[in-house]
Amino acid sequence: MTTLEIKPPINIQGWADFAGADTLSQLIWDGLSEAGGTWHYMNFTAAMSIWESILDGSSITIYYQDERLTQLLVTPGIAYDYLLPLIQKFQLTAMP
Repeated sequence: MTTLEIKPPINIQGWADFAGADTLSQLIWDGLSEAGGTWHYMNFTAAMSIWESILDGSSITIYYQDERLTQLLVTPGIAYDYLLPLIQKFQLTAMP
């Protein structure tokens, strides 16, 4: 399964400079944690969270530093479909 890296808008240097990073992270968490058991949450380190769809195995992986988003990865499928409205809202880009 190909992993896509979701990046801030092209005019922003990185997640540290993206003012919407905290809001984006919270929206992802809120939506997935309230999805009625369709997502499996894994937390192997304090700096990483993985949400895996129990329906198709696609996933959203979020890396953090000091609770601030530093990298966002997604695999095609339900995970990408879930993120697509947020990608559009925040004008993010998906890179292979």
